[in-house]
Amino acid sequence: MGNDVLANLYLRQASIIYRYLLKHGCRKEVAEEIVQDSFVKALEHFEDVNPQKLPAWVLKVALNNYFNYLKKASVKEELLIDAGRFLEKISDDGDVADILTTKETAQEVRDCLNALKKGYQELLLLKYEMELSYTEIGSILGLPEQTVKTYLYRARNEFKRIWRDTYGS
Repeated sequence: MGNDVLANLYLRQASIIYRYLLKHGCRKEVAEEIVQDSFVKALEHFEDVNPQKLPAWVLKVALNNYFNYLKKASVKEELLIDAGRFLEKISDDGDVADILTTKETAQEVRDCLNALKKGYQELLLLKYEMELSYTEIGSILGLPEQTVKTYLYRARNEFKRIWRDTYGS
């Protein structure tokens, strides 16, 4: 039973975690290793973790492994996002969507994302950069779909506030 649950989880979530790590600027080889290590830990601790919370647990393990890697390797995290597409998707009222995307704008978007608390940053990346549904995000983070919608609303508004305060648009 446990192997089936882990196998299904791996099939559904390994590529999501891998892509998410790449969006955080993780090198491909490191991301592959982190995903593999995270699922090995899931296998080792399967009996200790509630199966419904396992997707969120594996993502947290992967992120913790990545942040530990950053510290050990003295590497700086750099978000790799499509700034124009991100601004277009996050802007429901056109307030930042009409900004001409340049390299400077891409850095400005990364700066605003980095100014957010990690939870909001994660939600925005999962939704607007990785284009996951509310249900998928809820499953990954262990949150009800309505909570994901609420938190995303707050994250968008906080991003826009930081953008307006910093860049005046």
